Amino acid sequence: MRVSVLVALAKGFEELEAISVIDVLRRAGCDVIVAKVESKNDVLDSNLIVESQKGVKIVADKFLSAVDCECLDGIVFPGGWEGTQNLIASSSLKEVLEKLNAKGRIIAAICAAPLALFKHGILKGQAFTCYPSIEKMIENPQYKTDSNVIQDGNLITSRGPATALEFAFYLASVFVGEQKAKELKAEMLVL
Repeated sequence: MRVSVLVALAKGFEELEAISVIDVLRRAGCDVIVAKVESKNDVLDSNLIVESQKGVKIVADKFLSAVDCECLDGIVFPGGWEGTQNLIASSSLKEVLEKLNAKGRIIAAICAAPLALFKHGILKGQAFTCYPSIEKMIENPQYKTDSNVIQDGNLITSRGPATALEFAFYLASVFVGEQKAKELKAEMLVL
């Protein structure tokens, strides 16, 4: 059975963080579903294009509201300040997070996106990392700077654009195993 991972994109997401995760997890054999986190304007619009913080447009596979959360093994959030604010504003995302967290499924966020996890009540007392300065907005004393990727239980966090590929390979090792992630690193010339 293939591993199914949702990458949730909201307007203003960080490009490198999204593409690195989508690419590496698909190469690893995961079924990656790219979902557009709806905004108020999407009620009358069936457009699946999501624009990044620098104007790169990605066509999502479906809207977040159309995703069957029961089949998901995990969910990943790229950062980007505007994207994170849009993740925070999504009540449907909060419901998805609560369901996945209750089942102990992987919840991963990079850069500013751990702030969205905190605002949705997911990041409480776990060890975490994020983009420097974002930790000041998260009421959790467990902020760590000694690693680019931190896992505490089902929660995985990372620091920012420069750590995106490391984050993606870490996720691959969690979802498909260390050996497959190692083989993938070699294929992609990651030393």
